[in-house]
Parts: sequence; C-alpha cells; structure tokens
Amino acid sequence: MNIKYYGLLLFAALLSGCNNVVDVQEPDTEVVPESAIAAIKTSYPDAGQFIFKTLIKEKLWKAKFSSQANTFETQVSPAAISGDVFKNSADAGLYKGLTDKLKISGGILSNVQLLEKATDNAARMQYMLNGKALLLNYYVLNDWHIVKMAAPYPVESYTVEVSDVPEKIVSFCEAAKIELDSSQITVNEDQASKRTFIIHPQAALFPIFFDEAGNLKWIAKNSDGTPLENKPNDKVGSAALFEKIKAGYADFNVYNTLAFEAIYDDLSSIRYVFQRKSGAEGTRDFISETQEIFVNANSGEVIFEQYSSYVFR
Repeated sequence: MNIKYYGLLLFAALLSGCNNVVDVQEPDTEVVPESAIAAIKTSYPDAGQFIFKTLIKEKLWKAKFSSQANTFETQVSPAAISGDVFKNSADAGLYKGLTDKLKISGGILSNVQLLEKATDNAARMQYMLNGKALLLNYYVLNDWHIVKMAAPYPVESYTVEVSDVPEKIVSFCEAAKIELDSSQITVNEDQASKRTFIIHPQAALFPIFFDEAGNLKWIAKNSDGTPLENKPNDKVGSAALFEKIKAGYADFNVYNTLAFEAIYDDLSSIRYVFQRKSGAEGTRDFISETQEIFVNANSGEVIFEQYSSYVFR
C-alpha cells in the first residue's frame, strides 16, 4: 500500500473547448496537455469538471475530477496517472469510532478520502487535535484496524524524480553512498509553500529529511559508519531536550529501548519512542499505541512525528 498525502485545493481552473485545461494559479499559468486528461479518461471514461494544480511545471499536476456522481483526486503527468486515486467520502463514522477509543481522542475529522481499488480499506483524512493539523491514514491488517498519523500535515505531497532534486542533496547522497535512483523521493509543502525533501532509500527503516535548499535536517546514520545503538529515551540527547519532548506523553509509559541518536558530521538526529498499552493483552480489548518523534538535536526542532495504533476489528 502506498498512501500519498492529502492536499488542499487553493486554485481554480478553466476547461477550454479543445479539452486543454488552463491552470490559472499565478504566477505559473500553463496549459495542461490533452494527453493528461486522456490518461484520466482511460480509467474514468465519463470524467469531467477537471481542476488542475501545477506541482512541477510541465511535468506533474494534481487533478480533481468528477465521475459517476463522485469526486476524485490524483496526480497526473503529461501522459499518465502517476499517483494513487482517492475518492472523496462524507462518512467519517468508522474513523471517529476508532479515535474515540485512543489516547488521541477529541479531534475533528475532515477531508475523508478512500483509496480506490484498495484491498485493505485504506483511507486518508485530516485530523485536527489540540490546534494541530495531522494527516490520519487508516487501513486494515488481518484482524486489526491500523491508524497512523503524521505531523506536520502537508498541504501538498508528491513524488519526484532525481532530476527534480537540488544538486546539494544529490551531492550529499553520492558522498554518503545513498542510491537515489532506487529511493522514493517525496516533496512535502507546508502552508507557507516551504518544501521538505524526504528521501527513503530502498530497504531502509527511516527516511532522510532535507530542507528546500538541500540542507540535511535529520538522518538515521552515523557518518563514521558505526551502527546505531538503541537506548531508553532518557539516554539519548540532553536531559533538557528530553524533558521538553516528553511533555504530553505521560500516559505513554511502557518502558522501551527503541530510542537512538545518530551523529552525522556535526548533526545530531534523535528518535524518541513513546508507547502505551491498554486492555488485557490477548483479548479483543487490547490496544497498542506508539508515538515516534524525530528531532534535530542541534536546533531542537521536531522534524517529523508519527503515531500508530492497533485496535482489534
């Protein structure tokens, strides 16, 4: 399953008589080629009411369209649908029923989208909790409801090619012996249109984060080649940093040794892991919840947060 991040449409578009679509988002007004529309119509013959937004000029657009009384969203290149297709839904009952059982209860769900042709009931949506916008992904795994949430919530998220990556990132990966050609490369854009490049090397457990200028922000790798050492949360980073990060996780009190600190040149990248269990293990009331916090210890900035929970179906 490959769930791509949900984005908000902040633009308008015009459909001309020759089926070209003009993206009127300033300042990069451009014509979306007919082949991009034809690619959508191959899978959705009656598709109409197209709205396009440029993600990469002349290479990639976000497309919203209607088909058989439903609305859909995907990403399209000049000749093909290049991202997962999601169908909008007004039914949030299942997901609210799950969040109400979890430590993350009390938030507001919106923008529910179902992954087309998914065999695991995959869906994505926005979850507003304590004033913070989170991306909530849902899917089914065997007997479990899986809820995963990520922050910060991206306004846009899309996959790019190596040719779209800043040279500074390419040079870093060459020096660090990271194979970009076989990596998944994602760009996340925030409300201020600031971009973060996320490199996920094939078979690697953790992604690598760069800012839009190509500066390294977080990496699970020691530059001297030594392996990472898993430790308790309070054994990595400074005591002051740990005290700051753990605030709000008092109920995540299951002891673990999954935290680590990676030193790459002069950058310290830390992963804190907080866990919580409720209900009797081995029963259908058992719930497991985990919160991972990726921190740039040099600046104290939280680069990425990921929550996951397992609830019996």
